[in-house]
Amino acid sequence: MIELASVENCTGCQACYNACTHQALSMKPDEEGFVQPVINNDKCIECHACERACPVISPIRVERYGSPKAYAVWSNPDRTVSSSGGAFSAFARLFLSKNGVVFGAAFDENLHLHHMEIDNCEDLQALRGSKYVQSDIGETYKSVKNHLKHGRYVLFCGTPCQIAGLKGFLHKNYDNLLLLDLVCHGVPSDNLWQSYISKLSSYFAGIRPDGYEFRRRNGWGFAPSVSLGGKFHMIFGVKSLYMEAFDKNALFRKCCYHCQYAGPHRVGDCSLADFWGLGRQRIPFKHDMTKGVSLVLVNNEKGAKVLSELKDCFIEERPLEEALAQNANLNHPSIMNSQRDDIIKAFLDPLLSLEKIDKKFHLVDRSLKAIVKEYATRWHLFETVKQVYSFIMTYKNRI
Repeated sequence: MIELASVENCTGCQACYNACTHQALSMKPDEEGFVQPVINNDKCIECHACERACPVISPIRVERYGSPKAYAVWSNPDRTVSSSGGAFSAFARLFLSKNGVVFGAAFDENLHLHHMEIDNCEDLQALRGSKYVQSDIGETYKSVKNHLKHGRYVLFCGTPCQIAGLKGFLHKNYDNLLLLDLVCHGVPSDNLWQSYISKLSSYFAGIRPDGYEFRRRNGWGFAPSVSLGGKFHMIFGVKSLYMEAFDKNALFRKCCYHCQYAGPHRVGDCSLADFWGLGRQRIPFKHDMTKGVSLVLVNNEKGAKVLSELKDCFIEERPLEEALAQNANLNHPSIMNSQRDDIIKAFLDPLLSLEKIDKKFHLVDRSLKAIVKEYATRWHLFETVKQVYSFIMTYKNRI
């Protein structure tokens, strides 16, 4: 009898779905909207390929090369069109220059997030930017394997559980494959995300947004923006309730709160994050940070080799302790919000408005710091405020 990961432990990586060659397995949303594997017993021949691919049932082996090495990185051509320093784009450009393919997460026209492949720099824009919702892997693991078998270079970027899922599906290492795992807080479901977008539409005369940016792409900033007719508008307060709940660890899959990948020893060849706290530890950082700086952890020899090949980038090695200091999910999983179950249920309830949800759970941050950040962003003073704050914190940590 086939036994897959429990609801509490399943990451939704879809390795089992990609591994099944008999169309006996499908991914269906549970009551919280998170996709779970469902077996069709009429088609299943109990070959156990799904169990062998599942990184929860059959944990993958990760080769360790000591502690990761930490680097502050930005890509000169991509820094001002990325959520952070544009490190992902630098890796992507390198692989595309070798006639390779790049896999990452992109929104479709209905704001469903899914993994897709690109083979040219013109399509890179769709893969850029932070996206705080679980992407649909679909059959991309199969596509990755096909490209690898034909000798093409492949770059795959995703959450650590998606990287683990791909490794479980492949069952072997490939010299022409580079895996980039994202330092992840946790993932909300697409169903919850779509419910939020529907509720948000009521603020725009029922017009559904045609685009959404969780963070600005022309520098470090947090105010989400919605696109209406192709023009982006920043949103605050109740309108940005999704991100308010996200920041309070209230929307994630159950497995995210005991994630085995949330630590300094990673599953990818390299790991990507924002370099929060840069320059605030023992060693000053003497460069402009307002446009964003990526943290790249190099986890093995392959990752180190590829990093050395990046073009038109700023790269500076930094102490690992500095990288860990203000990146909580490089130390431990997110801590579950005590009202998580009820908040998810409220977001999924079509009868509850964003105002009613906030009134019940008090999710909007109304602290003085949040108010200052909001108005600094509204008045386009965020970089100035951030520079002053960074200077104060750097000075404080030196004395």
